[in-house]
Amino acid sequence: MKNPLFLLSSVMVCLASADDSFVHIETPLGKIKGIESLDKETGVKVYEFRGIRYAKAPTEERRFKKPEPVDPWTEEYDATNFGHACPQPVTPLVNDGAENQSEDCLYLNVYVPESGTKGEKLSVMVWIHGGGFFMGNGFYYDSTHLSALGNVVVVTFNYRIGLLGFLGLYHPASKGNYGLWDQIMALKWVQDNIASFRGDPGSVTIFGESAGGYSVSYLTLIPSNKGLFHRAIAQSGVVSRYVLPDKQRVAKIVQRVSDRTNCPASNMYAFVDCLRKADVGLLLNASDFSAFMPQDHVFIEILYGPVVDEELFSEHPMKSLQDPESPVSQFFSSLDFIAGANSQEGSLLYMTIMPSMQELYKFNTSISIPVKFLCDGMINPYVDYFHNGDQGIKDKMCEFYTSDGSEDDQSNRAADFFADTMFTPWVAQMLDYHTRHKQGKTYQYQVSRTCAFKLGLPYIPPPVWFKGCGHSDELIYLFDIVKEEKIDFYGETLSDADKRFATAMILYWTSFAKTGVPSAGASSLPWLPYVSDSKIYLDLDEDISLRQNLKSVAVKFWTEKLPPIPIDTDLKVSHDEL
Repeated sequence: MKNPLFLLSSVMVCLASADDSFVHIETPLGKIKGIESLDKETGVKVYEFRGIRYAKAPTEERRFKKPEPVDPWTEEYDATNFGHACPQPVTPLVNDGAENQSEDCLYLNVYVPESGTKGEKLSVMVWIHGGGFFMGNGFYYDSTHLSALGNVVVVTFNYRIGLLGFLGLYHPASKGNYGLWDQIMALKWVQDNIASFRGDPGSVTIFGESAGGYSVSYLTLIPSNKGLFHRAIAQSGVVSRYVLPDKQRVAKIVQRVSDRTNCPASNMYAFVDCLRKADVGLLLNASDFSAFMPQDHVFIEILYGPVVDEELFSEHPMKSLQDPESPVSQFFSSLDFIAGANSQEGSLLYMTIMPSMQELYKFNTSISIPVKFLCDGMINPYVDYFHNGDQGIKDKMCEFYTSDGSEDDQSNRAADFFADTMFTPWVAQMLDYHTRHKQGKTYQYQVSRTCAFKLGLPYIPPPVWFKGCGHSDELIYLFDIVKEEKIDFYGETLSDADKRFATAMILYWTSFAKTGVPSAGASSLPWLPYVSDSKIYLDLDEDISLRQNLKSVAVKFWTEKLPPIPIDTDLKVSHDEL
């Protein structure tokens, strides 16, 4: 076989377009044709390989089953176009609408920079997209600039989401975690094939945001993943007691889907067999996340996501982490790990407040969120679900999140509550677990800079009272993800200050992927490791700085003043019907 590095650098056939060229490489699976593009900011050529199948189509009898590895091909594989997105509600994240979706969706994309020493192996960064485990795709995250500036190979990919990816019933009929198995299959593909793309399989970093951050966190807690990756960056999402769907939530999904599909819920084998034969559009309609959202209060349930399946997880991962000598703790501690979030992850709140709630409580989200709605419409439902309605906990929470200041301050305190249930305290907890053995390096960050575009909610402008960097907003600085929205990363819509900030963030991320030590250059601020006593973190603001004890009052309130959410010890796969 010819040297793939030589093929990457020399075998190109010009396209009709003056801007693009074909590039051909050989891999263990067969020949692949990609395209050449140019990163306008750095002037570096980047070879893109789009829509490479990494597993067989999870259709028909393969639905609700683990992915199967793809077979080698004999003809040259055309990797010049992205593959379909996995089935999901049509949103701005899937710009081409329903016609760009298919259940045959297990594809990945590879970005390879031309820069670097000839023959040099490049570190690999594998991006896991977010979207609440029910929407999103890999091709949305254009990694041309990330690859060129950081001089790394970047892989993005699709994985099954929603009901098709996470139908975990705590029953042998469907153990779930299919989307997580897809992620593992993609990582195995990287190990087997990335050397053909100049990538170093011995230097792989997984990183992801929101559901992608949760996925990264889950993957670091599976000891059988040893060797598939070596470092991890969890952005706005880590495993906690909150996120893992319990049997109560699963039963709710089953009943809803059964009612909408007429698949019998009385027998799980018959239920899953019926769903396996159902039209995918019917499944999407039956399991649409919006159908589960309450109309009179705010409560975000993690309807879809990893579950205890007795294969990847034998028990709740947080229970495994409590034992510092468990194989889960040992593997997690062996990895280099970054975790962090944005300064106001509670931006998700104003997306979830329905008009019916505003009418019931007589307020307007765009003006303010009153304390009555915070206490009765947010805190009470949370405590009812996780703490059996304990009135003492309700009172403590309501007092803690009530502001003595302005309406704007009170509104931001409501957003703080929303963020703290899912993010703030649990990032600190995860980092503390990671530092126990002092093996892998540990780092924390916060993005505090008011971000250029509210990409997390591009069609819902933030209220006037909102302050900070919202959920997903930092992604504008890592990826060119808004081409279709006519907001060009390299155009005049981002200021010079935005671009300098993006450069620093990319260099911190990519240097960590290469060495385990994040740095934005010789003259940049050194990012010191997180340790449990000082809790140092990098504050990514207009002026990047090192600080200590991020949101320590809230962390202490949730981890010391409140009783922990009980870990359900009954999360076992059984033959009992739900």
